[in-house]
Amino acid sequence: MMRRLKSLRSLKNKVVLIAGGSGGIGKAIAFEAARRGAIVIVCAKKGTRLKQIASRCMILSGRPAFSFALDLTDPDEIDHVLDLVRHEVGEIDVLINAAGAGELVEVTKQPRSSMAEMVNVNLLAAMYLSRSVAKQMMDQGYGAIINIASLGGKIPIPGSAVYSASKAGLIHFSNILRMEVADYGVQVLTVNPGPVKTSFYDSADPSHRFVAHFPAWMFITPETLAKQIWDSVGYKRREINVPAYTAQLSWLYQMVPGLGDWAIKKFFDYQQNKQNL
Repeated sequence: MMRRLKSLRSLKNKVVLIAGGSGGIGKAIAFEAARRGAIVIVCAKKGTRLKQIASRCMILSGRPAFSFALDLTDPDEIDHVLDLVRHEVGEIDVLINAAGAGELVEVTKQPRSSMAEMVNVNLLAAMYLSRSVAKQMMDQGYGAIINIASLGGKIPIPGSAVYSASKAGLIHFSNILRMEVADYGVQVLTVNPGPVKTSFYDSADPSHRFVAHFPAWMFITPETLAKQIWDSVGYKRREINVPAYTAQLSWLYQMVPGLGDWAIKKFFDYQQNKQNL
């Protein structure tokens, strides 16, 4: 089985489905997969932009590429699109759960509608997709499921309670799914990036108050992240933490959470005071 999983180290003619492929990290992952010769399928709610991305993937790969409009909050629609993919394209070799919804404000200022959207898109949609695709991958004896979580799912960050909770849930879900499919040659890779240079923050943090807490050097490009992800597929690697040192910070927080709470709050208070000067 490991030999079959190793075949994913080359994406040539492999079928890659990317949920949340209309922009940001998902788009970068799609383009990098296409450069490596994959048959790319992008899914998201925005159909017009998806078609443009699929066309670009076709140019980059020289292979077919597909787009499917998909409301990730509708489990029945997810099942319908997966059936279409299997009939029109074929079995999925790699699933990327890259869809993300966010509103980065204090939880007491958050409406219930945005709280529900974050849980539905960031967590439940990934669970539904992973459940269905994992069954198929177990039958075929190999595959990879990559879940884009967040640094916030491992280290508490003020102003992101619901978003971070949804990502923490995705991390824990991935850890258990990994154990359940391990004997079938299926890799489950969790990606925990810190701040990424995408338009995500334009809607999640319109005032840029949240983003301003982070120094510029912490931000990475989605293209850099996409390359790291694809360089890790087909191996036994279970997790990517970017920047890498955040893995040690997460471990330290688990060891001394009280001290961690104090240090994180002090850091955010200091950054907030700098903004107010």
